[in-house]
Amino acid sequence: MEPLIRNYRSVYQPGGETARLVTLADNPPTCTLNYSVIEPGKTSAHHIHPWEHEVFILEGSGVLVCDGKEYPVTQGDAVLIPGNVDHYTRNHRRTGVIRRIEANPLAASRSGGTGNAGTPRNTGSQGTGQPPVIRNLSQIDQSDGPARRLIDTADGAANYLMAFRSLSPGSVAPQHAHPGEHLAYILEGSCTLVVDGKPFTVREGDVALVPPNASHEWRSDSPRQAKWLVFNPL
Repeated sequence: MEPLIRNYRSVYQPGGETARLVTLADNPPTCTLNYSVIEPGKTSAHHIHPWEHEVFILEGSGVLVCDGKEYPVTQGDAVLIPGNVDHYTRNHRRTGVIRRIEANPLAASRSGGTGNAGTPRNTGSQGTGQPPVIRNLSQIDQSDGPARRLIDTADGAANYLMAFRSLSPGSVAPQHAHPGEHLAYILEGSCTLVVDGKPFTVREGDVALVPPNASHEWRSDSPRQAKWLVFNPL
């Protein structure tokens, strides 16, 4: 089985709408993945729905508004927005964009999706008031080793967890397989992903969806450390 590998640059048009990195058409077992940019003075879709979002801020800073309360967010933040909370993200700066990726359970896409950045929906709704979980990448160990959890069940994640992995030059993450899929987004650098014995190069901006039960390992192929996020089913 071969992985799905797709770079956001191949599907996102500068100044355009949300790019779908992993869609229902890719047959993901657990979640889809979007890439979006919020321009200065703009917001993400303003809406409320039963499912949670897991968001990672790739660049920039702004304010996440949940049920009318503001929470600062910045580059490197992993965010869990609970279900049934009215929310949107605002880029309140005059210059500089917010770039982010957003994982959603399959129910989100099956319902018609979550809208595009700058498109308000359900404005003024009131949710449960439950606050988001915001945890910056700088707060966890970024050395090689097992996946370091950023968002998990203790935070209220209901469908999948978000974790961080890294690979130093010359290192190999051991071969393994598991019944759930492995969804990765490369934050920095590049490495070789080997799936069922076949090598694939993945680099910054790539999403890689490894099918369930596929044997896979990660190998360093660069003089710099590779860093990536993983979204795994609970």
